[in-house]
Amino acid sequence: MSNASEASYAKIGFFIVLGIALTVGVLVHIGGLGSKNSEFLVETFFSDPVSGLDVGSSVNFRGVRVGSVKRITFIGAQYGASAAAADRQKIYVEMAIDSRLFQMGEEQRPRQVVEDLVAKGLHATVSASGVTGLSRIELNFPKGELREERPSWRADHPLIPPAPSILQSAADSATQVLNQLNKMDFAAAYSNLLAIAQSAGTTLDNFNTVLTGEQGGISEIVQNVRDASVAIRDFADQIRSNPSSLLRSNTPNELPETKR
Repeated sequence: MSNASEASYAKIGFFIVLGIALTVGVLVHIGGLGSKNSEFLVETFFSDPVSGLDVGSSVNFRGVRVGSVKRITFIGAQYGASAAAADRQKIYVEMAIDSRLFQMGEEQRPRQVVEDLVAKGLHATVSASGVTGLSRIELNFPKGELREERPSWRADHPLIPPAPSILQSAADSATQVLNQLNKMDFAAAYSNLLAIAQSAGTTLDNFNTVLTGEQGGISEIVQNVRDASVAIRDFADQIRSNPSSLLRSNTPNELPETKR
């Protein structure tokens, strides 16, 4: 085989490989653009730690995955001086949401759908994913009243307000109980309990004294009640045997014709 033939085959192979590479690149590029075009950004923020949450963490709406976490930083790093000083240490979370899951026709865009859901009570919560230690963002409608945190900055994307997680709520409740217990004066409570017990003992002693002093009178009363019961029983027996005694005070005399 001549050198010219070998050079021709090499050129053909090079162009084939180049064509395949260009095709794959175009497909990847088009696929990436399609994926980006089907996403829109929303944001939320948290005052509490977001341990276990990372870029790429799942974002679920009522248990269904609808997106992922794109960025986590601080409000101060995102909005700078436009945020109040008290808000700059809060945690900023940016999320990419699949717009195809929030498409409600041509007349209502996905961003408007999210804003309408927020107006109806949609909140974002950090939730743990099993025992892996990873966390996710849950978008849902919490029950009960929530303390709304009004942002001091102008959000770049639709803002979903935060709600405390179940674990954080339980921890806050436990902390409140412990604080109340720490504020209690157990020594004073114990002293009051002893005073109540002593007062009850004194009352019982006085009652026993009264009973002991009036024992004779009580015995007489009991005997009178017994005598009255015996008299009533005898009277009842008499009426049963001679009902006419209720109409006559004395026993009537026998008539002459009844005498023998």
